[in-house]
Amino acid sequence: MSTAFQGRALDPARHSKPLDFGEEGVIGSVDRAGRLIALNTYHPRFGFVTLTSANPFPEDQRYNAAAVRQYRAGLATLDGFGPQLPPITSVRASLLADAIPQLDLTLSDGAQARMIAWAGGGGAFQRWEIPFAHRWRGRLSLQRCAYTQLTEGGPLPMPPLRTHARFADGVLTVENPALGWAVALAGFAPGPSWERRADGPLEIDLPGAGGTCTLVYAFGPTADAARAAARRLASHPTGDLTGAIQSWHERLAETHAHLAVRRGLAYGLMLAVPVGETRCILTDHMLLPLSWNRDAYYVARALLRWRPETADIVRRHLLWMFEVAERPVGAWGRCYLANGQIKDAAFQLDQQLFPLLELSDYVRETGDRALLERLCPAVAAVLEMLLTRKAPAAWLFPTDETPADDPLALPYHFSSHVLLWHALREIAALNGDSRLEQMAEAVREAARTYFRAAHNGQMLYAYATDGRGQYHFYHDANDLPLALAPLWGFTSADDPVWRATVNFAFSPANEGGYYAGRLGSVHTRAPWPLGDVQELLIARLLGDAAREKQTWAHLEEAMLWDGALPEACDANTGAVVSRHWFAWPNAALACLELGAFG
Repeated sequence: MSTAFQGRALDPARHSKPLDFGEEGVIGSVDRAGRLIALNTYHPRFGFVTLTSANPFPEDQRYNAAAVRQYRAGLATLDGFGPQLPPITSVRASLLADAIPQLDLTLSDGAQARMIAWAGGGGAFQRWEIPFAHRWRGRLSLQRCAYTQLTEGGPLPMPPLRTHARFADGVLTVENPALGWAVALAGFAPGPSWERRADGPLEIDLPGAGGTCTLVYAFGPTADAARAAARRLASHPTGDLTGAIQSWHERLAETHAHLAVRRGLAYGLMLAVPVGETRCILTDHMLLPLSWNRDAYYVARALLRWRPETADIVRRHLLWMFEVAERPVGAWGRCYLANGQIKDAAFQLDQQLFPLLELSDYVRETGDRALLERLCPAVAAVLEMLLTRKAPAAWLFPTDETPADDPLALPYHFSSHVLLWHALREIAALNGDSRLEQMAEAVREAARTYFRAAHNGQMLYAYATDGRGQYHFYHDANDLPLALAPLWGFTSADDPVWRATVNFAFSPANEGGYYAGRLGSVHTRAPWPLGDVQELLIARLLGDAAREKQTWAHLEEAMLWDGALPEACDANTGAVVSRHWFAWPNAALACLELGAFG
């Protein structure tokens, strides 16, 4: 075995998941034996495609939330494509530079094997060290990503799953003609050439020689193009493992030491997918490789605060949101394919506001007035669209759904109005626009007037209202602007109504949002790490050191072995209840720890 690179050892006693790697829009995951379960990348027509060992999601189950949850959970336990080895008796997992997975395997015959995976140059690499001859086996197909949603906003037709595999000269190509896309895997030992086709996944079986080999993965519109790309990558400096480790080490140097924070930065960078001149920021690469303006804001905010060079990624993401993402009626949709096509068209008020706030954050921190001037017409159009939706007699603005993508019975949503006030004020400050300043103040006064209401003898900020005396009292892990309100200046941490509201949020009275002392959501009924991030912020605003310590303990309990925070976790064990992959909670935590919120 070669000399080991130093890395962060992962705790096998923690909740585990497949380990992820990626760069420049090529993002993959390997199972505990180092086998590839998925390698995903951008596709100009279909958004994101995957080389995977998973079966396709059954199309007749799109509106079956239980089936969606089962399928998504199953992706975390897939057996991938890789070398067939004797039984594995122990696994030592580590992250080189906190971003590159390494697995050291002890086999039942006493032999040792090692796998390291990384990406670069538009492709991916797996270095294997196996001291004996073996076989490469597993099921593979090339599919459009499944986009499995709990709140399906309208299924997109799934392209047929046609698999055309060829092996020649040590290179395996897998092509799906229905996608117009292919992937090549180069670096196998030579063997007899063959060609096979199927309407579904194919079982692959290839010879492997003992020693060290590096598999090179590359995509292209045809099998020949993918093969040529893989051959180029095999001799390209991006295939240098030492260089890849050094690159990640330099990025994460002098960054907050906690693995969950570093995960937020590294995974956020992996999810910033090149789309021409622009960048789309995805919410994850495995379950929902789609973009929500809300989730993407927190990733972009963390990247903007992280390092000077990552500011350009935020600039490109702003161009994607304002110039690539569709707005057919002047409004952003609920979520998008990576190519900018709307996936779900539901109107959410906060989705219209996060791009404005991201732009103001970016210009304030970089001084890039040229981008502001370029995007000013689009900003004006968004503001005009919002004004057409204003309530006739008050500065209230309706939304169709909550930030959890759930329907809302009452039209006006409190935390979105906090965000609206903040975004208007920040945009106004960029241009010295007194009209926008006045609008912002009018929104704040309306929010204080129409959302304050008595509940069980206390004045609270209601979660939602109709503006005519009906209220919904609730708070949700997705509604970070309520927790941020004092930090932004909407109110103060001494405001008795704000204090009563956050006390309500973390009490049994918050029906559907409170779980064993922690904040969750009716969207997935369990504690959410996003709720823990809110509580961490609230504890600091209130100067409550004991509460801050307890909240960190909750985050530690929920954190998976690679630092990832799930959507929701079990209140007793910390085990994942929903979404092993989710960029937002780690990104929000990184924002808080890096001082990005103010």
